[in-house]
Amino acid sequence: MSKLEPKVKPKIGILYAGLAAYWPQYPEFLEIGTNMLERYVKKFDKIGEVVLQKFIDTPEKSEAAGKFFREEDIDILYILPFGYTTGMIIVPAVRAVNCPIRIMATHEDATYDYRAATDSTWLHHSGICCISEYAGTLKRMGIKFKTTVGWLNDNRMWEEIRQDSIGASAASAFKKMNFAIIGNAYTNMTDMPADDHRLLKTMGKLFLKPEIEEFAVEYGKVKEHEIREMLEQFRDFYAVDESVTDEHMYESAKIAVVFDKIIVEKYDINGYGYYWWGVDPLYTRLRSQSTVAGSRLASMGRPGVTEGDVKTAMGMKFMDLVGAGGMFVEYNTIDFENDFILISHDGPVNFNVSEGKPQLKHLSVHHGKTGSGLGIDFNLKKGLVTILNWTQFDTTCDSFKLIYTVGEVVEGDMLRCGNPNGRLKLNRDIPEFVEAWCQEGPVHHNSLGIGNHTREIEAFAEVMGLKCVKI
Repeated sequence: MSKLEPKVKPKIGILYAGLAAYWPQYPEFLEIGTNMLERYVKKFDKIGEVVLQKFIDTPEKSEAAGKFFREEDIDILYILPFGYTTGMIIVPAVRAVNCPIRIMATHEDATYDYRAATDSTWLHHSGICCISEYAGTLKRMGIKFKTTVGWLNDNRMWEEIRQDSIGASAASAFKKMNFAIIGNAYTNMTDMPADDHRLLKTMGKLFLKPEIEEFAVEYGKVKEHEIREMLEQFRDFYAVDESVTDEHMYESAKIAVVFDKIIVEKYDINGYGYYWWGVDPLYTRLRSQSTVAGSRLASMGRPGVTEGDVKTAMGMKFMDLVGAGGMFVEYNTIDFENDFILISHDGPVNFNVSEGKPQLKHLSVHHGKTGSGLGIDFNLKKGLVTILNWTQFDTTCDSFKLIYTVGEVVEGDMLRCGNPNGRLKLNRDIPEFVEAWCQEGPVHHNSLGIGNHTREIEAFAEVMGLKCVKI
């Protein structure tokens, strides 16, 4: 298991804006501004790599700054005004960049001594003055932005900055990744097929499509030492139920070696949907006994989803990038008496969202599927979770769409059915939630992440150009 922390380091652009007319009027102003900037940069340094352009006080400097930010390929731009500045100080820069823009209404102190304040003290704290001008100008230009409001030691503001920066950085990393469909979607599931053309529009590439025969070929090449090494890893990951035999473990380890060869080494796949029924017993086994192989890869940041659902695998990879783990689940039961929705699914799991050590259990039947193999029991971690649905069921857009909500996994009796499961409490009436959720056109699988990742999702969608709805 790995620690739940972001897998990306944001590249953060800071445009430190000033007004040239102040410099000759207040000789001490530049020093005040320099000291203020140092304090803010120290905070930003804890979040990511800082790309700085300071004391931008003319449109010409702004144009040069914009070019610099573009060449540096920043993930997100923060505009930090030192006192009041004119709107044209930022216009050339924001026109040049292609990333989320955040206007900061901030200064160093939560308050100051108004009676004793000098002109420099007052002007130093007047950054809010130009925010409306910035906002109105960008609105008129059709440039999207958000405001970030707080003071230097405002933890809430810095957490928002961290989340926005990580979400934007996750999108930059995500665009470079490979996603695959192996086999087919589960027969007659209308929501599992994924549109290559939507991926092409979003990421400029198509889904990779390895052949199932490639897995069979690699299966015949697996060496005994590779199986032994994989079995050693399994002992670290799992508690083992008495229903699991050495033969079950051996076969699962062998298939895990095969998945490594194809998913990691041959194609460098970052997320995949997979399913096939199998006519030949070997082909059936390669899928029905792949849960342990897929769980290991998911926990290492290469999620796979059964029933051919690559879209939910993409959602899980997002969750992995922002440090939320990523586990695929579906809504199973509405418990009307206790006011929760049971969430669960069979197939590959992510150890990083488990409460305690996952337990292997042999399943003689995979419900609704052919073959037998190992299943995994575990309880989801308790606390806040984000449920993300990655869908293409929206006629108003020609890309993918994100639907999400934030709830809480709570204590209570769990099923012991060879699947991870948890009790999801929502912050609204369940019938009202289900209606609102369904009206957005979801698929029936979701990606679960530990914690509230509202801002990361919104920033990610902003960069990716995806429609995004919170329920």
